[in-house]
Amino acid sequence: MAGKFLWILDNGHGKATPGKRSPVLDDGRQLLEYEFTRDIVKRLMALMDANGLDYYLLVPEVEGDIPLSVRVDRANNLQTPLKKLYISIHANAAGDDWSNASGIETFCYRFASQSERLAKIFQSNLITTLGWRDRGVKEESFYVLKHTQMPAILTENGFYSNLEECKKLLSDDWRELIAKAHYLAVSETENIGYNF
Repeated sequence: MAGKFLWILDNGHGKATPGKRSPVLDDGRQLLEYEFTRDIVKRLMALMDANGLDYYLLVPEVEGDIPLSVRVDRANNLQTPLKKLYISIHANAAGDDWSNASGIETFCYRFASQSERLAKIFQSNLITTLGWRDRGVKEESFYVLKHTQMPAILTENGFYSNLEECKKLLSDDWRELIAKAHYLAVSETENIGYNF
């Protein structure tokens, strides 16, 4: 399938970002957000490769952390004949200790925008595929959403500060489902005909 868009995939925080890790589980495991998001994006890219869709990996670096301004500049300055769409993929936390906060939410900079339409497509596919608590689409002035010159969203895929969700986020099967949900949203966007 020939794609209409260039999907700019931002795989979240870097290895050096402070925090961004779960409490340690009883079995010694710990979720590191940078590893989780890179794994999800890697799986998503494989699905997009298999279906001939175009993407750009915004942060191939693993060491260090790429500043938000650099991420935005990379996205804004990228030259392509395709319309660009920006997806930042994360996992959520509610503090440094285990908590009851749970579910999935997707952020955009402004409601009544192309970004909100895109966020609704992703939120819907994530909830339908995963069956987790629907925390909805929300407005937020995150730097990468506010300063990118294209429709941009940020997905928060469960809470690694929630013990049960953390176990799922560490699971290969659940990671494959999270990547699949993102791919289904990409595919729906490619086919739906919205004028992004």
